[in-house]
This record gives sequence, C-alpha cells and structure tokens, in this order.
Amino acid sequence: MTEQESVERQGERRHGKRVYLAFASLSLIVLILWLGTMQWKDHLTVSGIIVEGEHILTRDEIVKLSQVSLRTKMYDVDLSGIQANIEKNHFVKNVAVTRDAPGVIRISVVERTPIALLLGSGGGEMLSIDDEGYVLPHTSSQSIFDLPIISGVDSLGAVPVGQRTPQTDVVGAIEVLAVAQKVSNELFHMISEVRIHSGHDMVLYSADTGVPILFGRGDAVKKMVKLDAFWKKFITEGDAHDIRYIDVRYDDQVVILSRSVDPQTVKKSS
Repeated sequence: MTEQESVERQGERRHGKRVYLAFASLSLIVLILWLGTMQWKDHLTVSGIIVEGEHILTRDEIVKLSQVSLRTKMYDVDLSGIQANIEKNHFVKNVAVTRDAPGVIRISVVERTPIALLLGSGGGEMLSIDDEGYVLPHTSSQSIFDLPIISGVDSLGAVPVGQRTPQTDVVGAIEVLAVAQKVSNELFHMISEVRIHSGHDMVLYSADTGVPILFGRGDAVKKMVKLDAFWKKFITEGDAHDIRYIDVRYDDQVVILSRSVDPQTVKKSS
C-alpha cells in the first residue's frame, strides 16, 4: 500500500465517523423531540367544545350526544365514537369531529331540515319530513315554523322515524313542495297544506285564504311556474276571498271558480 492510499483510507474512516456521529446526534434529537411530544400530548386535556352547523338541535343537545367531558385527556378522546353517538339523532345527516390543538374538540354537523309536517288521516301526532323523504320526529325548535302540512297520510305508524318513507303519495307531495321552494320562496310559504288521498289528485291550500288549488299529479315544475305567475298577477293584488277554487291541471291555462257564480260556471284565465 502506497502512502497516498493510506492517507485516502484514513480520510474515508474519519469521514465515516463524522457521518455516523451526525446520524447518531440527529437520531438522539428526534428521539428527544418525540418523547417531549408524547409527554406534551399526555398532559393535554379537553378545554372546550366548538359546535358548528346547528340550527334545529341546540349546542347543548349536541354536546350531550357527544358524551365528551371537559378535562378528559385530549388524545384519549375517540373521534369516531363521538361521531357515531351524534349520528344516532335523526336530525343529523352527517357530522365531522376533529381535534383543534391544544385543547378544543370541533364538531361540525349537517342537519336534516324538515320541509313539511306529516298529519295522519286520523289526526293526532305529527311528524316532520325532509326533502329527501326521511321521516323525523316533530320538534318544537324555533327553526321549524311556517311549514306546510301534508295531510291524509294513511298511517304514520307505517312511516318509520329516521328512515325514508316508502309511501309514494307522500314522496309526490314532497316533490311538489321542493319544486315550490325552488320556484319562489313566497310561493312555498303561500302553501299551507298538501292533501293526499290514496293515489287521487293532490289538492293544495293557500295559507292566507285557504283557497283549494287542484294540482293533480305530474308536471310539478310547469304547474308551479304557472301557479306562481298567476298568484302574483291576480291574487296578490286582488281579492282571493271570492275564489271557490283554482285548477292548474290544464296545460295552457289556470281555471278559477268564483264563489259569486254558479258552480257550473267556470271562468278561465290564461
């Protein structure tokens, strides 16, 4: 071995030692940081719970459903367990639960919003229903007001709470109300009741005067647009108390019957 080769080998050994020492030092630093983080996490506790998206349920109701207690160790909290607990409530469509360091649990909910109240053919207890057809318990929440009623439901007992209704008449009534919401918020709030009856034509009732609106079945968008235009033009500024009924089942016209004329006489308005 030449003197130059010997010097090169000694240089390689010194370089190898430096790399090893640097790696060992870095590993030690990482270990210390990891241990410090674990110790820091172990001492973190839940100091607050933030609830977002609640309108029907209250914050206190959601916190109670979560079963999370303050001062619980932050990283002992089971986020999926909290989610499962909250989703047991029928008004919760979905929920996301996250940790916001250092000590906050954030709960974001999306609720099912009722579009109408269900009233059985025999009267009695009411239930709520959303625009997807999910049946909900009736609630006295201040967020639920001025909702139309779907009456004539054959049996509320056949409509399982928390599940989608299988009743085609109810589904048809929901679709009509959902279309009314999209056409005009004023039109939706003009409807106080949708009466259904075992496959027969639906009848709507206006909120202000109780005027029956013969709606029939099918073509909900076309009928609602026609009804909205007619209502704004002839009813809002006129006197609806003289109207016996309104019929929107015809393709090209709205038919009205006045109380002041013979029931066989029909006044037509395009």
